[in-house]
Amino acid sequence: MNWDDLRLLLAVARRGSFLRAGEALGMAASTLSRRITQLEAETGAALVERGADGTRLTARGAALVQAAQDFEAALAPPPQSPGLSGRVRVTAGEGFIGPVTDTAAEFTAAHPGCTVDFTVTPDLVKLSQGAADIAIRTLHLGEPSLIYQRLPDVAFGLFARPELATREDLTPQALPMIGLLPPQDQLPHMKAARAAGFGTVRIRVSSFAAQLAAVQRGHGAAVLPRVLAGGLAEPFPDLRLPGLEVFLATRPQALRQPQIRAFLEMLKSRMTAGG
Repeated sequence: MNWDDLRLLLAVARRGSFLRAGEALGMAASTLSRRITQLEAETGAALVERGADGTRLTARGAALVQAAQDFEAALAPPPQSPGLSGRVRVTAGEGFIGPVTDTAAEFTAAHPGCTVDFTVTPDLVKLSQGAADIAIRTLHLGEPSLIYQRLPDVAFGLFARPELATREDLTPQALPMIGLLPPQDQLPHMKAARAAGFGTVRIRVSSFAAQLAAVQRGHGAAVLPRVLAGGLAEPFPDLRLPGLEVFLATRPQALRQPQIRAFLEMLKSRMTAGG
């Protein structure tokens, strides 16, 4: 279950029918009804009673609607007040250093009374236990105590320095690759590159930052996020690689603090815009 599912259920509860809720959402009533049926299957209980005169919530449906209203209130962007103060704790992997630090700089300039603590780690920090306020994750673990918000996928390509990428005799098998050590080498884009023949790995590193640095120094090519590949070239531009899902995760309790809600909205806006 995610916020999109709860948003649909909330619309049905507020409008009293699939037709009116679908009109408000810009969705066909039949599609909306099917989505609610799928949600009922996931929760293992009926949520909506369908009748000729409209819809009514079951007890389980009413409980979920209350949760949806709580989430909606928590997700509403706060007024941009210059009086915000307090700490925001963020955790993410090194691939997200750019957008997080850019957001932190913009946020603290707008709100001098706030500070941002950014922990860079590949580990899944336990948000539910209060170890951080906001996390950027590439996995949806389905914890019921957290709110997940889907962001645009990270797009990948195969990149090298221009002098290597433009060699006329280059083939996938001859291209020296900078790989990643397990378990990162099992990510979908890495596996897809190997399946396409780019498997001549000469150097393996334990971090994305080291991988990027090796490519920038001309030691080989690598599968890299497109947003980090400035100044590099694609030796095989027709190669298509799968993206990586990205989520913002936080606790409803954390969003009761206005500085955390404001930072989350700013970070989400930046990452949605591709910054």
